[in-house]
Amino acid sequence: MTHAALSDNPPSRKRRWIVASAVVLVLACAGGAAFLLTADEKPEAATPKTTPSTETTKAQPAKSGDRVIIPSLDVDAPMLPVGTTSEGAQEVPSSMEATGWWKDGSKPGQPGNAVIVGHTASKGDGVFDELGDLDKGDKITVSSGKKSLTYTVTKEQVLEVSKFATVADEIYRRTGPSGIVLMTCGDWNGTRFETTVIITAVLKVKAGNGNWSR
Repeated sequence: MTHAALSDNPPSRKRRWIVASAVVLVLACAGGAAFLLTADEKPEAATPKTTPSTETTKAQPAKSGDRVIIPSLDVDAPMLPVGTTSEGAQEVPSSMEATGWWKDGSKPGQPGNAVIVGHTASKGDGVFDELGDLDKGDKITVSSGKKSLTYTVTKEQVLEVSKFATVADEIYRRTGPSGIVLMTCGDWNGTRFETTVIITAVLKVKAGNGNWSR
C-alpha cells in the first residue's frame, strides 16, 4: 500500500471519499482481468463476497490495446487481467493509472457483467477518482485493438462495505443481459474507506468488426 498527499483541488460534486488530512492512505478498490479464454474454456470461479482487495497484484500486461474509455471523465486507461485472492476478493492492479477486469467472470459482450475496478487516490492520480461523477446515460467503451463495445450507465450506487455481500451476486452475475460494473473505493474516514462506489452499465452499441475476440 502507498501513501499520497492530499490535493489542493476541491472535491467533485459527487465525490464522497476524501477526508481532510495532511497525509492519507491510498487504498485500491480495483480489480481486473484480460480476455484470454472463452466461457467454455475457463472454470467458473466463486463469486467474490467482499469488496475488491486492498492488496495490489502484478497483473499481466494488457494485450492488443485493451482499454476502458469514459469520455465524460476524460478516462482512457489500460485494462489489465487480474483474478481472485486466496481470501475470495477480486484482485487489483498495482498501477494507479490502470483498470482491472475480473478474468474469472464474464468477458465484455458475453451474458452477465464484466467487472472492472480502478484505484481512488487522494492526490487525484487514481484512474477512478471521478467515478462517482458519472450520471445515468453516460457512455463507457471497452476496446481491444480495432474492436469495441459501448455501454450506457443505468445505475449509480454508493454502498457500505459491510453490505457488499448483499449485491455481490448481481454484480458478478454470469447470465442475463450483457453489462459492465465499474467499482472503486469511497468515503475515506481517515483510516479506511467505508463504502464502494458502484456504476452499472448495459451494452447498447456495438462498434468495430465482429464479436469480441479475446
